[in-house]
Amino acid sequence: MFFVQNLVWGGQVILLAGHLDQLRFDGRQISYVLATSSVAAAISPLIAGWLADRYFAGQRVAGVCYLASAPLLWLAWRQTEFTPLLGLMLLYSLLHAPAMSVLNAVALRHLPDRRHFGRVRVWGSIGWISISCALSLYLRLWEGWDPDSSHLGDGLVIAAGLSVLMGVYCLTLPHTMPQQTSSRPLAFLAAFRFLRVRSFAVLLVTAFLASAMMPFSYNFSFIFFTDTAAGPGVSASTASLVLTLGQLAELPLMPLLSVLIVRLGLRRTIFLGLLAQAVRSLVLALGGPLWTLIAAQALGGVVIVCFIVAATIAMDHLCPKDERASAQGLLVFALRGVGPLLGHMLAGQAFDLFTFADGTHQWGWIFFFPGAISLATAVGFLLLFRNPDTRQEAD
Repeated sequence: MFFVQNLVWGGQVILLAGHLDQLRFDGRQISYVLATSSVAAAISPLIAGWLADRYFAGQRVAGVCYLASAPLLWLAWRQTEFTPLLGLMLLYSLLHAPAMSVLNAVALRHLPDRRHFGRVRVWGSIGWISISCALSLYLRLWEGWDPDSSHLGDGLVIAAGLSVLMGVYCLTLPHTMPQQTSSRPLAFLAAFRFLRVRSFAVLLVTAFLASAMMPFSYNFSFIFFTDTAAGPGVSASTASLVLTLGQLAELPLMPLLSVLIVRLGLRRTIFLGLLAQAVRSLVLALGGPLWTLIAAQALGGVVIVCFIVAATIAMDHLCPKDERASAQGLLVFALRGVGPLLGHMLAGQAFDLFTFADGTHQWGWIFFFPGAISLATAVGFLLLFRNPDTRQEAD
């Protein structure tokens, strides 16, 4: 399930920034299109909770969302103007984000032991790597057959076909009846009262700041690597593979996370993830040599495991057991919603600000800003976050 889910997700997003750049969209337009996923992530708890928790079977909600997504992706593939493409991608994201949340709930409801969720979820990373390699091969074939044509937008129509496959598959999943709970979709707002706890506030602010810096690399790394004037100038097929190194690094790191938490504690483990994000951006800002730029992409796996996953674990340790769901919802709201949403706006402004009239880019400044902010965030977290029982709790 997670394998096919990430085939769809990766299919539409991996090449999207490059496609928008070739359509001559400016930095703000590129970021606005990519920000639709953050808008959807910010409100998906409302949609997913309202539909799947109270009224409809989870697998049907997910199936309908994926089937309805397919024509939207196909129509987006045919667009060359900003406004209709933005509208279609927003509609797609509003369907895709709830489907992902619902499928997480479906998996957890039917797993005999929830502690095995990580072993199941890793197939999502494998799916992402698979579609990235497939798209790279697809582009490499076209580069040989017709090097003057562009096929970066084909990821959208490929994702449309995979979305149909995923929608049909979802309808075959075990029946997952709504729980008919009285839980409130905005229950995560109750966790704001924990901001008076220092470490909780530090972790939440850190998550917001760090996630706000992520769109700089997510939105523009592909364009940077394929830039023949001011960047490395590698082929689109090579860039697609290079940007998969983060997911490849994630696979061996995930099983080691518990060891890292025991050895380093949660504070230093999260700091390691934040530091990896800063180093990745600063290496891109330096602009070379090429092998350092490629190697730095593997740090994305460290960010995911040591920061995002470890922060989720830390949040559980900071809150009472009966308040953890609300706290996790607030963390997700910061990490995947409002933080990246701000980041998309800033990244688009920076991209346009440091682009010359002839279209060349000052990549050093574009990547230095998020690198410097990420580094300051990492140091601030290390100095301010306190959790004296992290080693014990990690056990």
